[in-house]
Amino acid sequence: MTLSQTSKTKELPLWLPLMLAGLGAVLYLIQAANYAHTTVSSLDEGSYLIKGMFYLNGTYQPFEPYGPLTNKAPFAFLIPGIAEYVFGAGLRTGRYFSIFLGLLTLLGTWITARRWAGNWLAAFTVWVFTLSPMIIKLHARAVSEVIIACMLAWICVLALDEKNRFGESSLPPFSRRPPSLPVRTWLRSCRF
Repeated sequence: MTLSQTSKTKELPLWLPLMLAGLGAVLYLIQAANYAHTTVSSLDEGSYLIKGMFYLNGTYQPFEPYGPLTNKAPFAFLIPGIAEYVFGAGLRTGRYFSIFLGLLTLLGTWITARRWAGNWLAAFTVWVFTLSPMIIKLHARAVSEVIIACMLAWICVLALDEKNRFGESSLPPFSRRPPSLPVRTWLRSCRF
């Protein structure tokens, strides 16, 4: 038996893709912590954090006349504000909370990819995040994009099950209803 024949019959260990995904997540965390400490703050970060604290403390209400500009949904400000309320106010708190949400996004993406494509492609998705400095820089800042990415990743985890075909939902049947009348009218007017 030659060396090429023995390498064809030997399978890789099952723990290897899990170990590679874990290594990718650790490297992601290290890079995110580095970016969180070295990236210059932007106006948006302070805006989300201070408005969240103001809304939670009752200093202002969302969409209050002559209050701070609420140009997004209130949860974009309240979610980082809750982290500040629990762990203390500051930019570092907001950025650490964003890194935590980025890791949750990574976990949700890994779970979904593992269900649909297997362990190896799930490890590959972790490394796509790990090798993308733009994603890590974004996930290391206290901005609303991190919250939305985390929510979308976990919506995919909860809605896409390996037993269902693509497009089917694992939500209960009573929660699935046909689109409303304006949506149906718009869909009929579109020519596919």
